Order: sequence, then structure tokens, then C-alpha cells
Amino acid sequence: MLTLSGMALLLVSQATSADTPLGWINSSNNSAYTTTRGDLEISLAGLAVNDTLDVFSFRDDLLANNSRLVGDSGDLSGEKLELHYGVLEEFSVFYKRQQHSLTVDLGPIASINLIDIDTSLDTKMESAGFKWTFYEANLLNPNNRRTAASLEVAAFKNSSDDFAALLDEVRYSNFTIYFLNPQTFAVSDLEDEGWTARVITSWALQDYAVASIWAGYGQSKSTSALTTDVLNATIRRLFEQSFNSEETYLLLGASLNTQITPRLSVAASYEFVSIRDSSFERFPQTPPVGLPGFLNSASESGASRNHTFSARLGYWLTPRLNVSLTGSLYSNQFVGELPHYNNALSGAFSEIPYGYAGLELNYRISRTQ
Repeated sequence: MLTLSGMALLLVSQATSADTPLGWINSSNNSAYTTTRGDLEISLAGLAVNDTLDVFSFRDDLLANNSRLVGDSGDLSGEKLELHYGVLEEFSVFYKRQQHSLTVDLGPIASINLIDIDTSLDTKMESAGFKWTFYEANLLNPNNRRTAASLEVAAFKNSSDDFAALLDEVRYSNFTIYFLNPQTFAVSDLEDEGWTARVITSWALQDYAVASIWAGYGQSKSTSALTTDVLNATIRRLFEQSFNSEETYLLLGASLNTQITPRLSVAASYEFVSIRDSSFERFPQTPPVGLPGFLNSASESGASRNHTFSARLGYWLTPRLNVSLTGSLYSNQFVGELPHYNNALSGAFSEIPYGYAGLELNYRISRTQ
């Protein structure tokens, strides 16, 4: 009897000292599991899409459905960092940062005489938060694939660099404004911030997989503007404008992680984002006329929903080092993920399916090593 009790205590000890299943990476899997207490998971990834990686022709569809865009528009390159740290057995914190450059190559613009123009929208995404496991069951599962439920809360802040055009002439239907020295006009103040909260439930499917489902809610505020370095105040007032928007979201999702072999794992997830409430303000209310569309108005996207599919194929090089191939597909580009992309420059083509691939390295630093 004492032997059986001792074995049970040993199994419970092993389960509670490792908060995630074998072969698990918190940074790559949506789940209720927290990072093991005292462990630090570091993930680094390179992200890209171009004419070679555009497997589903989403980049080509972007060009075909928008007459403004030419050349390499739709190409994306970037990198991602994630840190997950286990503070307690049932509580972990995380930080995520992604930077990417989205090529935006605009074709000829009849209403202005263009001297120079930027060719990419350079964006930084940051979020930080915590995950708290408030329910656990099946603690004696030898693979640690137990049933769990968690609350995950995150705050985010995203921003993009100004997208500027240098021009010396603006043509209207009955007159033209000439600038002795070329002037800069820019889509600027591209920022958003907000928060999300999700309740996530995970459970084992036999001995080979873990399934998770979640539901959540979020809010965001975003800004954008048209600015110029024209010195004449009267002329400047003809062009300058600012935009503010607020949105609330509902989130629903599911994921599945399977361990095909001790070293090889496959994960897939789906998330549905629905914008439930949205408000938009422009100042001044009457937009300037004569400028091209990407400078002229907010070009609000009509998209209020997004379906996101993600997949990962991971291989464990060592018990602590994993390399993964990843992919993400969006039914409406970054709707619900980057609120400030609904601006005069990128809002007009946000209703286009989009996706990119990634190569990811994950390393776990454990207090027990």
C-alpha cells in the first residue's frame, strides 16, 4: 500500500513539475498549458512571402484585384521573437515582437507629379501578457497530456513607419498647384493599441494528440493621418487630415497538436475574428480633393471578419532545441490583427486573402538542466 502511494506521489510530482506535454512549444501552440515553472522558452523566426513562396497565389491575387499595385507588391519579409517564462506551475508570462516589411509598389498616379515614393510599409508588432491555469484534471497522465483550462490576457501595441511621397505638382480639374521645391506628403501616425482576453481549454486525444478550443474578446484604438511639410499654412490645411477608430472583437478558435514520432510534431490551428462594433472619426470631416486615393481618404475596409489558419511542422534536434516550418493564411489580410492597417494606404486592399511562411527555432532553458 505504501509502495502504491509512493508511486502515485511520484507521478503527481512529475506531472506538476512539467506543465506541458512532451514535445511541446508554448510559443507555437495555442493551448491552456503554461510554461513549466522556472523555464524560459525562446523562439526566433524568419518570415517571408514572395513570388517563389507564394504557393497559393495570394500575392498574385493581391496584384490582380488592385489596379494601384504593381511590381513586387505583396512581398513580405520579417522576423519574430517570443519569450515565455514560467513564474509558477500554473502561471506564466510572455512577450512577443514581430517586425516585417510589406512591399507596396504603387503604379503611375495621374493627379500628381511624383519625384520619389516609399515602396514598403514597415511595421512593428508587440504584445505582452500572462496565462493562468485555473482548472486541471488527469494529473496522473504519464505523458502530461492532461485536461486544463486557462485565462490568457494580453496587451498589444503596433505601429508602422510613415509612408512618404515627394512631389512638386498637384493637379486638379481646373487648376494646378506647383511647388518650387518638392514637398513631402505622408501617410503617418500609423499606430494602434488594445487588449485581448481568451479562455482556453485543452485535453488529450488518446496518447497521440492534444486538442484545444478557445473564445475571447478584445478592444483596440487606432490612428492614421495625412501630413505634409508644406510651410504655407493655408495650403497645408488643404491636405492635412487625421483619423481615429475604435473596434471590439470576438474570437473563436481551435487547435490540434500531434506527436507523430518522438522527434516530429505537427500542429494546426484556426481562429475566427469578428469585428462586432466599430467607430470611425475623420478631422476635418470634409476630405481634401485632388490627391491620389492612398493620400486622400481613410479608404475604410468593408471587411469585418477574418479566418486565420496556421500550421507548423516541428522537429526536435535535441530535447531542448526545435526547428519548425510554419505557415499562416488570412482570409482578409490582417483584419483584426493590425487595426491601423485600415488606413488610406493599405485599407483599400485588406479584403484580399493573404499568407506567409516562416522558419522558426525554439530553445528551452530549464531550471532542471
